Amino acid sequence: MRNRLKFQAGSFFVFALVACMFSCHAPKGETIEPVAVYRYEVDVMQMDTASIQAELERLALAYPLFFEGADVTDSLNIEQIKLFMEDPVVRQLYGFVVEQYGKDSLQLSREFGLLFGKAKAMCPGIRIPEVYTYLAYPYFQDHASRVIYMDSVMVLGLDFYIKGNQYLMDEAGIPRYMSRRFSPDYLMPDAARILAVAAFGERDCKSLLDHIVQEGKVVYLMRRLLPDVSMPVLLGYTDEQMAWCEENESLVWNYLIQQDLLFSSDPFAYRYFVNDGPFNPMLPGAPARLSWFVGWKMVESYMDRKDTDMEGLSRADSRTVLEISRYKP
Repeated sequence: MRNRLKFQAGSFFVFALVACMFSCHAPKGETIEPVAVYRYEVDVMQMDTASIQAELERLALAYPLFFEGADVTDSLNIEQIKLFMEDPVVRQLYGFVVEQYGKDSLQLSREFGLLFGKAKAMCPGIRIPEVYTYLAYPYFQDHASRVIYMDSVMVLGLDFYIKGNQYLMDEAGIPRYMSRRFSPDYLMPDAARILAVAAFGERDCKSLLDHIVQEGKVVYLMRRLLPDVSMPVLLGYTDEQMAWCEENESLVWNYLIQQDLLFSSDPFAYRYFVNDGPFNPMLPGAPARLSWFVGWKMVESYMDRKDTDMEGLSRADSRTVLEISRYKP
């Protein structure tokens, strides 16, 4: 993961520390956790090409992690940087980013401040990261890199979260069922999901039930971190897909029981209920990743019946959650 953040010609992690502004007010009863947001893409696109080597040397000294192994004095590297800055697609994407998020950190500082404040209150042991943004282009194929979390650092490819980039996603071969989620609406949900996964820890899921409960825990926490975000967005569904899930919840559950999938340890047998995709061919009209939806419903029922907090939820194993939730739609 760390290697993905090294200095390279197409994706320059150059840094601009923009002070977090805490004069903005949190909603009543909320707190804003101090968050530093570093706008790489702004700094790289504003570099003076006449003194670019000196600027890169300064930045490399200030942020050695992101320039690890890079020779910023190499003439070929410097020329590639200039070509990147002058690339019409890069400039267009940067323009979209500035239009959506501005050049300062005010908007993002506030949004992440609220998110991290909630996360710290609900999960005191979680480590609040610093936030960095950059331009991921031309590496859109590596769409998993749109949010990278490394314990104390969260890195966001902001050009994944703008309007006007669909044709580039198509050129990169990213299926529409995935790329439709690369929009501004999904920036904070993706960040919240990363935090939720970190809060509950990576688990060795040995059955479909394990997947269901683990995903349910993540979505449950996401909903509390972002209470104003709609469930379709939190689940990555369209409104139509969400409506199908609500209308066919009992159908889905009965199918899992009748096909003996709930306790199955064969990932191939239940792959359509866990993996992403355009649809679930096992159930006509169903979306993929139904484990997220079923898990969310199950964990909601569990928490309604169990007097516990996020730490207690984290410790609960899948069979305990199933039994106490009495989930049976």
